[in-house]
Formats: sequence, structure tokens, C-alpha cells
Amino acid sequence: MYRTWARIGHQPQIATYGKRNTQHIFGAIAINVFSFLYKFAEVCNAITHLKFLEHIVRRFYPQKIFLVMDNARYHKDEQVKLWCKDNYRYIEYWFLPPYSPEFNAIESIWGYTRRQGTHNRFFNNTDELKYSIKTVFKKIIRYPSLIENYILPYK
Repeated sequence: MYRTWARIGHQPQIATYGKRNTQHIFGAIAINVFSFLYKFAEVCNAITHLKFLEHIVRRFYPQKIFLVMDNARYHKDEQVKLWCKDNYRYIEYWFLPPYSPEFNAIESIWGYTRRQGTHNRFFNNTDELKYSIKTVFKKIIRYPSLIENYILPYK
């Protein structure tokens, strides 16, 4: 739920072009150290997801990763299953129950990002939107304490 202030009888107006500008972003959090990783993608599919998995493995190598995932279709793609089977010594998947975003720590980060970077703001173009999102992400990476309270319930 969001709140805003306005003079009585004067509803705030947010400029818009009347179209959605969805950004495709993969994200992961190491909940033990509040470390956040992200990657923008043109589309979320098995191929781009595999690239993100490789990014995670490189970032945390040689530690084994226990990755908790939601049930997006591309998470369960055959290519992804084969890759995970081949890389089991580096990464292990665990799936959340269907329709349970309250158990997914990354959802807290997406909510924080919307509140801090995109809610009630007008962006002239996609570059401005991406810049705002990246600014929030960079703050999270630089100051992990910003998200600590959002992640503590998942520890």
C-alpha cells in the first residue's frame, strides 16, 4: 500500500505516456551476508537465466550455492535442469511452493526498489528508468544495511 499527501480536493497527477515500461531483471541475495546481485536482460527466459546462474557461480566460487527459486517457467526449463545437473557441485536449486512470494527474499528487494526508485515518478524514457533502478541497486550493494531488515526474516 502506498500513501501520498495532497490538498483536499486536489488529486495528485503523475505524468505518463500511458504504457508499461517493464524491466526484466534477475536478482539474487546471499542472505548470510546481505550481498545482492542483479543483471538486466532483454527478456527473461531459460537462456538469460542460465547466464545469470553462471554470473552467480562466478561471483561466489568456490562456495556452493543453495538457490531458492520461485516457479517461473524458465526456472524449470530442460536446459536449466541439465545445466544444474552438470553444475551440482557449485549450485543447488530449491523451489518455493507455488504462489508464495512471501517466502521469497528477493520480493522484498523488488518492493524496496519500487518505493525508493520508481514509485510515483515519471520517466521520459527507458534509460531514465534503468538509471533510477541501478541507482537503488548500487546503494543496496554499497550499503547492505539498507536491506538488512527486509532480509532478516529469511535468515
